[in-house]
Amino acid sequence: MKLFHRILGLLCFRGGILPFLLACTPAVLHAQPIGQFSFAPEFYGIDSSDSLVNLADVTGAATFYGYGIYGQNTTSWVVDAQAVGPDLFPAETFSNLVYTYATPDVVTNPGDHATWCAALLGGYTPPGYYLNTGMAPGTILGSAAIATSTNSDGSFDISTQSLSAYNYAATHGDVLSTSVGDTSDLAGIGVFSGLLDSLAVANPNTTMVAAAGNSGPTGNVGGPASGYNTISVGALDGPPSYNYVANFSSLGPQPTAWYDGTNSYYYNNGAATRPGVDLVAPGTSIVMPAVMTVGTNSISFNYYSLAGTSFATPLVAGGAALLDSTSKTYFDPSLIDAATRSVVLKAVLMNSADKLPGWDNGQQMVNGVITTTQALDYTMGAGRMNLGTAFTQYTTSACVTTYQGISWTGLNLQVANVGWAYGTVLLGGSNNYTFANQLFAGQQIAVTSDWFRSQNWNSATNDYVDVAQAELDLMIYQVLSGGSDILVAESISPVSTTQELYFQVPSTGTYMIDVGYSTNLFDFSGSYATQDYGLAWSVEDVPEPSSIMLIGLGGAGLALLRWRRLKR
Repeated sequence: MKLFHRILGLLCFRGGILPFLLACTPAVLHAQPIGQFSFAPEFYGIDSSDSLVNLADVTGAATFYGYGIYGQNTTSWVVDAQAVGPDLFPAETFSNLVYTYATPDVVTNPGDHATWCAALLGGYTPPGYYLNTGMAPGTILGSAAIATSTNSDGSFDISTQSLSAYNYAATHGDVLSTSVGDTSDLAGIGVFSGLLDSLAVANPNTTMVAAAGNSGPTGNVGGPASGYNTISVGALDGPPSYNYVANFSSLGPQPTAWYDGTNSYYYNNGAATRPGVDLVAPGTSIVMPAVMTVGTNSISFNYYSLAGTSFATPLVAGGAALLDSTSKTYFDPSLIDAATRSVVLKAVLMNSADKLPGWDNGQQMVNGVITTTQALDYTMGAGRMNLGTAFTQYTTSACVTTYQGISWTGLNLQVANVGWAYGTVLLGGSNNYTFANQLFAGQQIAVTSDWFRSQNWNSATNDYVDVAQAELDLMIYQVLSGGSDILVAESISPVSTTQELYFQVPSTGTYMIDVGYSTNLFDFSGSYATQDYGLAWSVEDVPEPSSIMLIGLGGAGLALLRWRRLKR
């Protein structure tokens, strides 16, 4: 069935990518791989039930493959302790491993952990081997090594020189995946968190994905996933459906703090009220190769069954690469800049996630209004990544309202029941997105917004500085003909850079999404008053897509929607 949706939109693109440089003064830091939870071989051959889990089906990635999207036209980097070895595992091929980066002080021997992460993101399994192919086997892979020495406990040292691997990957890739971290940085103000958050601001079309950590069931998310501008990934257990959060997966809530280059400031005396996890994905019974033995008349395989947020992370990174690939392969060129913004990809991935049993973002009725100051579930964030639903979300409709630094605010646009937006809102203002179709009582509605904390890296101190954090509020109104709109629901977390609402439409009528910029959590610049954001929304009962969205943007006026039919 061919889809036809009408969209109103304005010009896209926000110019200016900030320069980011890392000084090379050696200074030792300490980090560890996240997710090396079980490395003992659990089985041999291919007769274990664990080997029957097809991650492409579980995550919904197969939907993209049905439309010929495998990650082509994208580059994805894995930043890890050791360089990925293209010939380390004969049962996995890395012919798409094109780029490597390492400073002279880095240990570059191929490592299992980095190789498995790369394989799950974009590796390819040749015919005859019963192993999972990576989420985006068509992406170009890059490996950036950061470990200057390794320790017996699996941790390793990093110098400020080797940290330049993050900068190189961020400036040369569309997706950056990292499964290493600092378990002590719960407030997201450590060097790792500040580095990736600053890189995200400087490279807004590079999506940063980080492992939440394995400190569960009571421990919190560590850096860099505890920061603000990455996608923090937790792990799911319960194969083959993966319908509950793994016991070891780190969780929120987190304290909120900011850093001016000298002093750290804590919100509400360090009270833990901020979500630490954005998404969850399969993180147990991940089957990966160890060695292959070739005999006279046979070949035997030795496999590992892995567990940890380390291995959930590249699955989400691969999902981001598939979305990025979709826009670069099929969208109109004038839309690609907005469509590949990491705030848009993050909003789409989160809004399309499955709400698993027990999901709770603290919504409650306050004076007749569905209200949350929490935004996300502390354990699973927005929920389980569902790439099939994300494909629908991404390819149905869009509304782009930023162009070359011009700030558009006070908008009131009509939108389809499913879609995404990239917009700019001014301090004290709001943008409205009114559903063109009437919504019916009992329909499920999900809306997600996200934006960046503004940060800069200070090359003189090899450190970062927080600039400001805007508080964007997310509200749903029922629009009445008399002009007195009724506030139905609001997500008003004062500390998060994400807001989310998920509820059933209370009564049939016309509804409107309102993105408002009420205040700043902090502002060291003294003049921070403009904020870009990604927005995604969906109302249930939307058919599966059979076409890909193309939007032509011209002049300073309205956008025209065009469609190109895809062949399966």
